[in-house]
Amino acid sequence: MEKDLTLEARFKALIQSVPEIMETIEACANYGLPDYYLAGGAVTQTLWNNMLGEAPLSKVKDFDVVYFAHEASALEKEHENTLNRLTRHSIPIDVKNQAHVHEWYPRKFGHDIPPYQSAEAGISSWLPAFAIGVRKQVDDLKIFAPFGLNDAMNMVIRPNKSVMSAANYMTLVDSFKNRWPAVTVLSW
Repeated sequence: MEKDLTLEARFKALIQSVPEIMETIEACANYGLPDYYLAGGAVTQTLWNNMLGEAPLSKVKDFDVVYFAHEASALEKEHENTLNRLTRHSIPIDVKNQAHVHEWYPRKFGHDIPPYQSAEAGISSWLPAFAIGVRKQVDDLKIFAPFGLNDAMNMVIRPNKSVMSAANYMTLVDSFKNRWPAVTVLSW
């Protein structure tokens, strides 16, 4: 257990050292986005960049912010626009309400999924190395990592068969392998 706490403490320190990430987390908290996390690719990729001696946000295309609220799906874009205005950095912020993912998932990935009941449920459906969310909790960071941090820390990509298909997995891992040749990709 102590090893995991040390791992989490190291991870938090890294996240806190990247001004753009912290500015985004602060903006989400101050704006009052419900049940939010800065999550996914930017979080894991920042870790990998650090491990490989690259600039923290090298190859990071955007910041994924997920939240959960029973509200009109149109508000998602409004939240996204507001958060992009509230931050000074140039990294685009992509906002997704996990309450509505089941509505667009079939168009993007070719099959239905059940509605998520929380932001954490959405994150839990991602690849384990990317299923990491960070948000502000009083004067600290809350880390939600349902599969732990080991895959991310060891640059291992493994499938999460809960909602993903083998074809979608291969498409994703090919993209990551091209950007980070050092990753280990486990077969489906």
